[in-house]
Amino acid sequence: MKSDEELKSEVKEKYTGIVRKPKASCGCNAKTEVVFDVDYSRVEGYLPEADYGLGCGIPMNGAGIKPGDTVLDLGSGAGNDVFVARQLVGETGRVIGVDMTEAVIEKANVNKKQVGCSNVEFRLGEIENMPVETNSVDVVLSNCVLNLVPDKQRAFAEIIRVLKPGGHFSLEETRVIYRAIALQSSGK
Repeated sequence: MKSDEELKSEVKEKYTGIVRKPKASCGCNAKTEVVFDVDYSRVEGYLPEADYGLGCGIPMNGAGIKPGDTVLDLGSGAGNDVFVARQLVGETGRVIGVDMTEAVIEKANVNKKQVGCSNVEFRLGEIENMPVETNSVDVVLSNCVLNLVPDKQRAFAEIIRVLKPGGHFSLEETRVIYRAIALQSSGK
């Protein structure tokens, strides 16, 4: 059995290869070809250069993102969902993308320069130990990324940690959408 670090290393290698080659299909290890009918092309904020077709849905649909919100996108990749969420939060909000792969963050920052936005930030880090302040996020998004995280319990603990009281998350994982309201930690 592979260690968590070995699994993370494989994921990093796979996604580094994806952003350094022409557009690819889903990065999952499915035995059969799976095609998700996810069409971002009509979604405001869509940037084709940021879309590698790796998600399994559009987690912003029904996520309850409002103008002025701070949104965190887990496994942000080249920024596809970040740029769409940016349109929803408006100029008074902000969107943070976290990804553990350096090449992916580099590509996301190239895309950010192309868009020319000041309320978007990409950070290098792991979902199980996010480089995000406690109680600082209104909405957490994930688009088919938590399935790649070895320590899911730790990942969910981090999601709850970064959410503001009353914040929530919208996770689209393998065409099933999970939404929940974060409970304020009692400090225990």
